[in-house]
Amino acid sequence: MKNILITGGAGYIGSTLIKILYEAGYNITVYDNLSFGGDALISFIGKPNFTFIQGDVRDFKLLESHVKKADVIIHLAAIVGFPACRQNPTLAEDVNVNGAINIIKASSKNQLIIGASTGSNYGDLFNEVCTEDTPLRPLSLYGVTKTKAEELIHESGRAINYRFATAFGLSPRLRLDLLINDFVYNAVK
Repeated sequence: MKNILITGGAGYIGSTLIKILYEAGYNITVYDNLSFGGDALISFIGKPNFTFIQGDVRDFKLLESHVKKADVIIHLAAIVGFPACRQNPTLAEDVNVNGAINIIKASSKNQLIIGASTGSNYGDLFNEVCTEDTPLRPLSLYGVTKTKAEELIHESGRAINYRFATAFGLSPRLRLDLLINDFVYNAVK
């Protein structure tokens, strides 16, 4: 049975992902600082093959001790979105870039890293079809920090990066600040 460590596992994507992986039979460790709370994890607490570690990706020593036990690291922890990064640029740089560096340094060549990136890496693409080969031209601090983290993870030689488009829909850690969720919320309200 594979051991999977998910940084940011209590977040919007992570809280949905852990259910899928847990039900598929994986040993799951969620590593999260709970900056947005931990309610999304309540149904897993106390279950076999599930571990929660309250930790921050900037805390290398704590992170390293848990990364070593994983076969796969899914790195979702980040300051996400233009507004959040603009509000605290130092924190955004520290979490998004230095957090990725810590994941790389704490892991070994035998461990797969799956990195969460963003379509914001592309910048403005008017009248263009976007592919994996489209040049990255991030415009916001969010895009810049996620592009740098993606490049670092890719350079480790043992990684896969996913560039998420605008996320939407239900999650145990619901976000109403996402564009489509906000539209639906306001239409219903």
